[in-house]
Amino acid sequence: MDSDKAYYDVVALTQALVQIDSSNPGLGTVGGPGETTIARYIKAWLDRHGIESHWIEPVAGRPSLVGVVRGSGGGQSLMLNGHTDTVTLLGYDGDPLSGEIMNGCLYGRGSADMKSGLAAAMIALVRAKELHLRGDVLLAAVADEEGPSIGTEQVIRAGWRADAAVVAEPTEMAIVNNHKGFVLFEVDIHGLASHGSRPDLGIDAIVKAGYFLVELGRLAHELRSRYDNQTEPETSAPNVHAGIIKGGEEISSYPARCTIGVERRTVAGETIDGVTAELETILKNLEATVPDFKYDLRVTISRPPYKISSSSDFVQQVLKHASEATGRDPTIKGETYWTDMALLSEAGIPGVIWGPTGYGLHSKKEWVEVDSVRQLTEAFTMLAADFCK
Repeated sequence: MDSDKAYYDVVALTQALVQIDSSNPGLGTVGGPGETTIARYIKAWLDRHGIESHWIEPVAGRPSLVGVVRGSGGGQSLMLNGHTDTVTLLGYDGDPLSGEIMNGCLYGRGSADMKSGLAAAMIALVRAKELHLRGDVLLAAVADEEGPSIGTEQVIRAGWRADAAVVAEPTEMAIVNNHKGFVLFEVDIHGLASHGSRPDLGIDAIVKAGYFLVELGRLAHELRSRYDNQTEPETSAPNVHAGIIKGGEEISSYPARCTIGVERRTVAGETIDGVTAELETILKNLEATVPDFKYDLRVTISRPPYKISSSSDFVQQVLKHASEATGRDPTIKGETYWTDMALLSEAGIPGVIWGPTGYGLHSKKEWVEVDSVRQLTEAFTMLAADFCK
């Protein structure tokens, strides 16, 4: 690939970004190198185009970058947000860093999720500089979205704001205006260690945990049944499941503790206190009815859901330019996953999730359709020209 071409062509730029290993150090059995190398590349790219940039690194080795094209004043500001980290390269089928193009698709880890959307935002930023707009156009190239999203948090904490934002996750060119949030819990079920031959002395924490898992399954069914009449049950209904279970030291001993990791996906209107109370009710009932049942419950991390009206001025403005770029009317819809848009919204920045057509996210083969990346670049440019005029 011509490295100079990556400074001007969105497909070549996507290839260059895919060829940098920026897998998240907190994911996989062997953590990746993190975002430093790709952040340096993006900074050099912005420098070459004469674009102001700001390096944000409160956590060593986990940098985010903000690029800014300043307007002449009096216009609205737009933030284009994209994460630089990927999930692990382990288990990828073939070369995860190839950036190879075949049959109109570009392959590699992060090609869809979400280096192509990030590349489209970068090219749109350069084009915005040539438009001499009144409002600012910002690029937030953030770390750690595949983890707890410290990157967007740190960009917000550093004071960066805009009147609206687009998070360029792959959406098959649909406009996503709402998605679920989540609360993660750890539940410790306590037993009493003893020799495996002494049931009179031991309490089996793993067996006791089974009572909780049965009740958790009942809660999962009940949550879905609340929303049987919804038109979009997967996006509008909350859900809960056990994701991790750990217990015991050796098979010949009664286990003293069993820890269960629980994920509770939330929808608009739900609170951390409310979903915590659901689990507390289950656990307290078990404590009252199951002999020797003891527990601890704690929240490890939480993120809010997100929603903006499909009739809002910004969503309609995005729809207009998406239609112009693609030649069709994109769908406006909700999604089941979580994105950094929820953090931006908490900081007072409304927006949408909108990105290219890609497949194989987090799986053994990942790709993005090249034409959709080009269309997205055009649409981002038109949106910036209109919104920040």
